[in-house]
Amino acid sequence: MRRFLLCSLPLTLALALSACGGEEETPADGTDTAAEAAGEDAEAAAQIVAEGFVAALNADDAEAACALIDEAARSAVVSQSEGAEDCVTAFPDYVEGLPDSESIEIGEIAVGTDLDGETEIVTVTLDHPDQDPGALEVRESDDGEWRATRIPGTTLGGA
Repeated sequence: MRRFLLCSLPLTLALALSACGGEEETPADGTDTAAEAAGEDAEAAAQIVAEGFVAALNADDAEAACALIDEAARSAVVSQSEGAEDCVTAFPDYVEGLPDSESIEIGEIAVGTDLDGETEIVTVTLDHPDQDPGALEVRESDDGEWRATRIPGTTLGGA
């Protein structure tokens, strides 16, 4: 028994060391580790956008909040305000329609894709103790920046 343990110890150590080092191999089940890494990057980028948006809400910083959302979402903010010409001037009216922003926290983050499976869409749920503020939908724009394409309390046009 001892001889078996002593003989197998070098083999066990060699296997353990080889598992700890070297290049990452593609799993046998066909999953793509690069895709998983991209999903993690998308999640991290969306979390940064969500944290910035919530911080802008709390600081009443319309410029910062409007910089974190895309043009369609800015238009949705403007359309909900009477007489506002841009997102920055419409933002205070937008905030009034939300639950107490100081109690909003970032909740679950889910990475998905559009119907074609080509564009990553990250949904960031916003939590509030008394109400459901909704969620942010975050995507990477053509210029490589991640922005919220949908924000709580707004609806985009279309069907």
